[in-house]
Amino acid sequence: MATTYKQKLLGEINAVPEELLPRFYRIVHTIRKELTIQVAVKPTRGSLRGIWRNVRVEESLISEAKKSIFPYEYRNEG
Repeated sequence: MATTYKQKLLGEINAVPEELLPRFYRIVHTIRKELTIQVAVKPTRGSLRGIWRNVRVEESLISEAKKSIFPYEYRNEG
């Protein structure tokens, strides 16, 4: 089926007058570029679980970190 469409397209291209070929090319190129799915390359990140394994983090360290990052939320605690 794809070869049928290619043959039809080639027939249409051959029917285009020579002076219109540059314009026709720009149109076809733009359509092909827009219809082609562009996949952005994303870096693959692994999980950090393999690094930390079963290490437990003390809750006091977490709360200290939160207080240093968000001091406005903990200003009434003393």
